[in-house]
Amino acid sequence: MHLGHHPSLRVLTIEKDWGFHLKSEMMTFQERPGVRLAYLNTVIGNVFGKQSIQAATDALNNQLNCMLLKGVLPEHPCPVRHLLSAKCRLGIDADQWITQYVICPKCWKHFTPAQVKELPSPEFRDSRQDHPGQNEDQDYVMTNMHDSMLWHELETNTVCEIGELVNVICAAIMLDPKEPNIVQINHCLEPSTRELMELKNGVKMDVYGEEELVDVFVDNEALACDMPASHKCNGTAGHSHDFHPCAFCDIDIVKINTPEGYNNSWTAKDDHHMLHQSFYSKDATPARQEAILRDHGVRFSILNVISGWLPSRKSALDFMHCIFLGIISHLFMRVLFGGYMLSGMGGINSLKRQFEDIINAVRWPSHVTRLPKNLGENQSLKKADEWCCLLTITPVILWWAWRDANDEIPDTEPPLPPNTVAPDFLCNRRLLYKAILFLCTGVQILTSRTISMAQARTGQSFLAHYYLECLQLRIPLTINHQASMHTADMIKKFGPVYAWWLFAFERFNGMLERVHHNGHDGGWIELTLLWNWVQTHLIYKYLLALPADTHSFERDQINHIIKVQAQDRRSMMTQIAVYQSEAAEDNVRLPLFRNTLHNAKLINLCAYSLPQGVFYPILLQYCRSLWPDLHLVGDLSCDNGTPFYANKVSRALTYIRKDGIRYGCTMNRRTHADSFAFILQGRMHVPVQIMALFVVGVLDVIPHVCAVVRRLVSDNDIPAMPWDLYASTLGIHVSYMELGPQEMVPVSWIECPLALIPVHSNILKKDLLQIVITLVQQSQNL
Repeated sequence: MHLGHHPSLRVLTIEKDWGFHLKSEMMTFQERPGVRLAYLNTVIGNVFGKQSIQAATDALNNQLNCMLLKGVLPEHPCPVRHLLSAKCRLGIDADQWITQYVICPKCWKHFTPAQVKELPSPEFRDSRQDHPGQNEDQDYVMTNMHDSMLWHELETNTVCEIGELVNVICAAIMLDPKEPNIVQINHCLEPSTRELMELKNGVKMDVYGEEELVDVFVDNEALACDMPASHKCNGTAGHSHDFHPCAFCDIDIVKINTPEGYNNSWTAKDDHHMLHQSFYSKDATPARQEAILRDHGVRFSILNVISGWLPSRKSALDFMHCIFLGIISHLFMRVLFGGYMLSGMGGINSLKRQFEDIINAVRWPSHVTRLPKNLGENQSLKKADEWCCLLTITPVILWWAWRDANDEIPDTEPPLPPNTVAPDFLCNRRLLYKAILFLCTGVQILTSRTISMAQARTGQSFLAHYYLECLQLRIPLTINHQASMHTADMIKKFGPVYAWWLFAFERFNGMLERVHHNGHDGGWIELTLLWNWVQTHLIYKYLLALPADTHSFERDQINHIIKVQAQDRRSMMTQIAVYQSEAAEDNVRLPLFRNTLHNAKLINLCAYSLPQGVFYPILLQYCRSLWPDLHLVGDLSCDNGTPFYANKVSRALTYIRKDGIRYGCTMNRRTHADSFAFILQGRMHVPVQIMALFVVGVLDVIPHVCAVVRRLVSDNDIPAMPWDLYASTLGIHVSYMELGPQEMVPVSWIECPLALIPVHSNILKKDLLQIVITLVQQSQNL
């Protein structure tokens, strides 16, 4: 047995860990503010500034020596002078929260696991008032996982769910040049599986708001992985298996390219039969295991020993990998680019050039991932959100690239470039465009933040129509296409897809990839990654726990850290920047003006606008309807009432954040970014440009946040577009490059950001402006 160069095993008891945690929390804020600030600078320099332990320790000693020379270094509690001790004083000692398992790199078995104690969270959502089975009503709108069916089937009397995710537990880090097989994964999952079994039986925990320890029960609701990992973890046959490629139904690999694979004629997997065969396979000979895998499509998984675990029912089909990285990638790489439907033949007038030009002309919101400038040449996108962005604008960019002189899509195939082999499927542009509209519509419906089962079934039917149209064109399909036919069932079991897709976990992987280490084989790479992960969360917890009397120097240092870290928008510290540097008003967050909104500078409404004096009458009329009891009158009026002074009632904002998304305005002198948005007026989405943002307050009423907007002009003379039948679902609005009169609206009407695509109409002989709603998930993934 070969153990390699792994760290020696460290055994900690729960009592020791918990006692140290309580002691560190008490010690943290007993330190003098200056000493605490020195500790914080040292830890931040090591974790985020990539300083070595020695360099960070030297920096700490320099700061403490300066305090000693000035005679301000306290004697009690005695300051520590080493980085590791400083982390302990701040409660950011990652070792207290990491269990090191020694794993054999040959057989992948682990040895002597230590117990772990997890931090309790005071933030929770009480779901005891929820009623099970609500989504049996086809029109019941689900908003999160607590509305799903499996949430109410948990067998441990679970009544609460974590509300704000402060700590995400990293159960294990595996580093190996090769993909681990099912046996190796079983060994790695065994420690967390044993702990989950213990938690299911109930453990005593200190719960926020309770004086004594209470019994806490934990259950597992879903296994969310990409398709290969999901098949390995739940013990099912691989997704390329001839007879059992799908973990959810009895479809075989042949039916993937037949209509039978998309007409709901399959039979769902029997979880109890799978569990029986799995345990038969556990102690069977290798030949017998292969026979069980061939005949029943299962192998033994360590997860099967958990009571109540159902390998098919509790496995989620990840929407991100299946749709964005699977089906949409297949459409562009295999069909559009592989079928020469966007070829470069024709030079500057080629389909590829038209395709690239329109994509590069898109004006995206600032938070959305940009597409490559040379997408016609560099056709392989690496990220799921890039494919998502591309699908959002696909109806417009394909129409632009393929249209004829009458702005219609030809009912023909594009010319084949010379010295190329014709694709093995039909390339009729009009028929393919019709199919792609089904795909875009289905994805738009299924990715809604709130969704009913009726809507989920409708979205899945659009996907089925896309697949059947592809089969008519003889386009070869993959297992992702057939597996996506279970999306509606997944939504019923787990809730809206945003609640369980893997965007967040892929971001976590990206965070770990950016951790600096020496990369030496046989080193402590796994432990280095986990140290960084835990320390990041402990620093985040420290920032949230700062007392009210924290010195301004310490807060300034924290704000500086936030500003520096937030420059990388992919970093978790971006979220700290958003929530630490802004003041909230309902679901709208405003810029923080020296810790209070009332310290923001008042403006003169008569001199603020261009041309001057435009905003004052609009805002006065709006506030009269908003506060009719105040009887507001103009500041130069002789009528009785409350004066509405132009220079005393309003403060200007350069931007706001609504639902976490930034919206700017044209009165911002630095940038006009994010000044376009859709507002929701009744049930209708209206595209507008935001001219100005105000916080208005009169007398003692609660300040109100509103916006001056101008609608984008459209009329019935705009010609019909090929997507018009699905325009409301796709969120595509066509207008002229003109703006309507200014009007005042509450910022609560702002619904979502949009992307602008300038095009020219061959029929009208003038420029139009296509407006496409940015997909909701692009905003939520921040």
